[in-house]
Amino acid sequence: MRILLPPSEGKTFPSSGPVLNLQQLSYPELTAARRQVLEALIEVSARDDAAEILKVGKRIMPEVVAQRDIIDMPCAPAREIYTGVLYQAAQLHSNDDVMIFSGLFGVTTAEDLIPAYRLSMNTSLPRIGSLKTFWRRELAKAGFNRTDTNKQHFDIASKHIDSDTITTVDMRSGGYQVTATWGQWWDLRVLDSRGKVITHAAKHYRGLLTRALLDAEHITQQERNSTLTRTDKHKTNIDVAQVAHTLGHVEITHNGSRHHITLRLD
Repeated sequence: MRILLPPSEGKTFPSSGPVLNLQQLSYPELTAARRQVLEALIEVSARDDAAEILKVGKRIMPEVVAQRDIIDMPCAPAREIYTGVLYQAAQLHSNDDVMIFSGLFGVTTAEDLIPAYRLSMNTSLPRIGSLKTFWRRELAKAGFNRTDTNKQHFDIASKHIDSDTITTVDMRSGGYQVTATWGQWWDLRVLDSRGKVITHAAKHYRGLLTRALLDAEHITQQERNSTLTRTDKHKTNIDVAQVAHTLGHVEITHNGSRHHITLRLD
């Protein structure tokens, strides 16, 4: 199972810690692309029109000014940097296997050491252009999309698991859906009592579902560790629908390999 998360606007700024080392981040095939974005962000943060380009208000400007020196800012695991609604509900642990998509790093794990920053995927940077377009291209080049029958590149992002066995639970908001999905794919939307889509509360419930799925996966792996090979241990069969029902009243609809969870709030 692969759980895809967005970053969060809410972040904590570590007072101490190691500085950023791009070469030590997961998915090193993205290092060159990350360096491009990082250098562009530093340049933009020093411009008079930084607030306009980064789409932030005056209250955030001290953080923008600070990231002119982002390469010297202290870092912490991504799961500790991101503090938004989803992450408060998910309560990520050190052994939780998730993929976090962001405008600055493309994709990282929860354990990767990163600084706090201000850069949305919906931003367009000088010399790079739309970050969403940039990362869609770079991630595809690195093998995060299944674009052909050669699984060599696909295996980079899937931990050498055959694509047909993968269950992907996509918790990302639209702006961060920069990779194609394959295999069995799930998403979650939240509706109010009138059937209207709720976006802010959806983050909370996506966090709750993330935590529930990870707990179920940990239990399943512990039960099967004594009999499975290392590769097979990634093939835990989690019943996503069953876990989703622990959130409350949910409806499950299917469209081939696409599965949609709808949670209705009273």
